[in-house]
Amino acid sequence: MNRAQRMGTVSSRLRGDNGLAVVEFAIVVPLLGLLAAGIVEFGMAWRDNLTVSSATRSAARVVSNLGEFEGADWQGLQTLEAALSSMEHATLEGVLVYDGSATNGQPAASCFDAGGNPQASAAGNCNFYTAAMIASMTAGDFSSAVSCGSWDWYFCPITERSTSQGSLSDVGVWVRVNRGWFTEMFPGDGITIDDQTVMRVEPATE
Repeated sequence: MNRAQRMGTVSSRLRGDNGLAVVEFAIVVPLLGLLAAGIVEFGMAWRDNLTVSSATRSAARVVSNLGEFEGADWQGLQTLEAALSSMEHATLEGVLVYDGSATNGQPAASCFDAGGNPQASAAGNCNFYTAAMIASMTAGDFSSAVSCGSWDWYFCPITERSTSQGSLSDVGVWVRVNRGWFTEMFPGDGITIDDQTVMRVEPATE
């Protein structure tokens, strides 16, 4: 084989290697992109999960501190909304303020439908609030004048949350938030974050 033939063979191999590199690049790049998107989504989800947890604790703390005050739920919901306002691509699906004294601190089964979704308030067990309800509420809806009836209060502060030293009750706040994908590279509407906190109702001072 002369020099010209050898050069032609090397050149052909190089062109073949270049083609192979392009194919490998086309295969690897989408996988790397998916991996990067997964890292971003996981990091954001972890951050948002901490945000929901912190917001739920803050709301429960407010509700428990206010005890039998008729505006306890209202103040707790306002605290929750403010704490969740930093989350992007997030939708508040529902909030339960419930009696945490029973069922090991869990909301009663009657507070959920067969699919595990929060539903209408359950007598003596929980108050259910949707994002639309919270947006339309005012402080006046949570006054002694409405006697716990305006928003279907079935776990009424002034009648069902004991604040005496001898018979303290626990109050819980359960929250569900749907968080959409940031990268929009994954199927579905996003992830659902549930969180709950139970705290002892503060005893009355009078």
